[in-house]
Amino acid sequence: MSWIVYKGFQPGQLDFGWPVWTLIALWLSVPVLFYFCMAHATYLWRVRQKRLAGPSGNDVVVIVLGDLGHSPRMAYHVRSLVKSGRFVHLCGYLESTLPDFLYDDDTVDLYEIPVIRRRVWIPYLVFAAFKVVAQCCKLTSLLSTVIDKNTEYVLVQNPPSIPVLAIAVFLRKTICPHVKIVVDWHNLNFSILNLKYHNDNHPAVQLLRNYEKYMGKLADYHFTVTEKLKEFLQTDFGIDGARISVVHDRPGDEFVPLKGDKRAIIKELAVLDGFRDADKLIVSATSFTEDEDFGVLVEALKKLDSKLDSRVYMVVTGKGPLQKKFLDAVAQNKWSENLIIRNVWLPVSDYPKLLQVADAGVSLHYSSSGLDLPMKIVDLFGCGVPVVSMDFPALHELVTDQNGLVMKNNSDASELCDKMYRLLYEVDLKPGALRESARRWDQEWRNTKIF
Repeated sequence: MSWIVYKGFQPGQLDFGWPVWTLIALWLSVPVLFYFCMAHATYLWRVRQKRLAGPSGNDVVVIVLGDLGHSPRMAYHVRSLVKSGRFVHLCGYLESTLPDFLYDDDTVDLYEIPVIRRRVWIPYLVFAAFKVVAQCCKLTSLLSTVIDKNTEYVLVQNPPSIPVLAIAVFLRKTICPHVKIVVDWHNLNFSILNLKYHNDNHPAVQLLRNYEKYMGKLADYHFTVTEKLKEFLQTDFGIDGARISVVHDRPGDEFVPLKGDKRAIIKELAVLDGFRDADKLIVSATSFTEDEDFGVLVEALKKLDSKLDSRVYMVVTGKGPLQKKFLDAVAQNKWSENLIIRNVWLPVSDYPKLLQVADAGVSLHYSSSGLDLPMKIVDLFGCGVPVVSMDFPALHELVTDQNGLVMKNNSDASELCDKMYRLLYEVDLKPGALRESARRWDQEWRNTKIF
């Protein structure tokens, strides 16, 4: 048998090149990948089959694709759900201090959604596309864990609802068939985007409009902040009105008329340093966004300054993208000693105190859609403070001639000046604002009849 000789592999005999070896590795991994995919798919199928019978508990998952500390309406939803005996899983950005009850209540679990921030040099549409893809991955991973067999409802804030509403619908169609999706419509996302383009036919605006329309139809129930918004969803989006409940914004428990010593409250607020008993206080709360006109406010304040013979504090609370523009406009003018203008970012506990001692409020919000209402006015009314407000179609569901003054021309600085002066010195709408303060969130929420 001398002719059978083992010589082993000869040099270069296995030198097929990396493409061939890559193909061999892929071929050898097929059974492993097939087993992994089949095992995972089988597991998910069994999860779906078990959940088809319905939820095992009465948990609610609340999702806010924004800062929870600046989402008072969603916080009120959570508080009402807890009062009704629900266990709540609250998901959102944790960028600022939250109301105390969200930390203290054992029936509320908090889950942080990571914030994806834009670099200045990245084009807006490129960043928007990247952000959607990244959020899809993060949200799918988070929600597939948070939404479990005990979850009965998923409450999604809109705007923004892209991509979170689509992910909620996807999960409901796959491994979470037992849940019902509720959308809380604060406004319309596509109308906010259109503040950037000012073109209803822009492809991005149309894409977002169609997304809201078709994803909205796939939800089970809807809340809206106004009757006008409900009408829009019915007529323009084709959503069944029987599935829509109007839940007007109402003040939370912390926004109540002042009952104690006004001077004691004023001393607690650093922004009112130097405030005297005879002084007047106007408050305007803002997010410094494009749906508020600060140019007309500055011009109105110039005119008001020339009319004053006593001292007025104008406090603008909040921060946002257009804050610097407003502060620069204020700094460019020389103001008399009778008008003191201050911008401040207040802790959650101090904001209601500032409103309680205010004589008047100003709302510059004119609504991108004309269908929502400013939460800022709701807070002012909660403290019994009358307002001057910009006009838009849905506003009269909140502001009347009994509790405030409404602009006839939103861009007329002289009219805004006159209305602020009248509210401070000539008309007494405090009784009407106090009557409005009696309408509270809990009473409104009981009418939802969904949860």
